[in-house]
Amino acid sequence: MTRVLAVLGEGGHTTQMLKLVSLLGSEYEYSYLLPRNDRTSEDKIEIAGPVYRAHLPRGKRSINLKRFFLCLLRELWVLCRTRPQVILSVGAGIAVPVSVFGRLAGVKIIHVESASRVNSLSLTGRIMYRVAHLFFVQWESLRERYPRAIYAGRLL
Repeated sequence: MTRVLAVLGEGGHTTQMLKLVSLLGSEYEYSYLLPRNDRTSEDKIEIAGPVYRAHLPRGKRSINLKRFFLCLLRELWVLCRTRPQVILSVGAGIAVPVSVFGRLAGVKIIHVESASRVNSLSLTGRIMYRVAHLFFVQWESLRERYPRAIYAGRLL
């Protein structure tokens, strides 16, 4: 059974990821990575799997170096613990460190840019465009601007 690490963010990122996991179904072995301070996303998970938490790599306005390094260490630990074959992310910044580590370890990285991004990629999307093996966008206008992107319609 394929091991998938699904990275949830807060709010809309969680909604989109859980919709994607639901569409993929229970034929995969899921683990979940959530922000440490997110207390509502875990309750919404329908397909069971272990849940791991990490600090967000940056705040809304600035980077806190202590929190950034705690995030790196924790996500490296999660990667070693779960040994995923695929890391699946939907726009949340918490996905970047674990995806970079995963890519270096030979894990397949799949990123779906958030549906809220219509005209330009998010900061996470701009980084993940270079890291991901498969990069999906939910708007045709983004596919035109980013030739490696795959347009497959909207999740929601």
